[in-house]
Amino acid sequence: MHIPPRSLFAVQMVATLTASLTQIAVLNWMLANIPNICTPSALNGFTCPIARVHFNGSILWGVVGPSRFFGSDALYRHLIWAFPLGAIAPILIWLIARNTSLDSNWRKINLPILFGSLSWIPPATGLNFSVWALVCFVFNYLIKRRKSAWWGKYNMTLSAALDAGVAFGVGVVFFGFVYTGAMKGFSWWGTEVFKTGCDWRGCAWKEVGEGGKFGPERW
Repeated sequence: MHIPPRSLFAVQMVATLTASLTQIAVLNWMLANIPNICTPSALNGFTCPIARVHFNGSILWGVVGPSRFFGSDALYRHLIWAFPLGAIAPILIWLIARNTSLDSNWRKINLPILFGSLSWIPPATGLNFSVWALVCFVFNYLIKRRKSAWWGKYNMTLSAALDAGVAFGVGVVFFGFVYTGAMKGFSWWGTEVFKTGCDWRGCAWKEVGEGGKFGPERW
């Protein structure tokens, strides 16, 4: 693709300005019109999961402190090894790919993207990643191998269209059915099953006994 730099810059500036103003307007509207937003009692799942993740991270790293979690005798001390692993693994993959054929699968592995995507957990769940993996496999493997010309011409446009379609569809569903109250009382398995797990109920995997302290030897 060869796009004139001035046209590309203009499009990026318009898109950035439009997206920024839209997000600010939507955020202010939500804060003013959705009851109990960002609380556990918020309707339709407007509980602000990403904000909770940042809040919990601030508590863990600031108030409690990393030594209680990752110290020499702490429960999650072994996770510290993920830091050198994340630094060394991409170099190893690069060295292996450098010494293999051009069509080797080693060249298709991008560990920074793979590891970086895990930062979305939480609030993303296994369902989010399974859908992403399925769509990626279909379009970037099956269609690319069988219809390479179509893939090269339309795949980028299709990706943008899917993102835009999801955003537009969410807006239609929310303002057309949810916000108007048309879906009030509607219930089926798909609207209730996510409430059965600990992600929704906030239950702990293990509990500290009365008078106990958090740590591997305290359970």
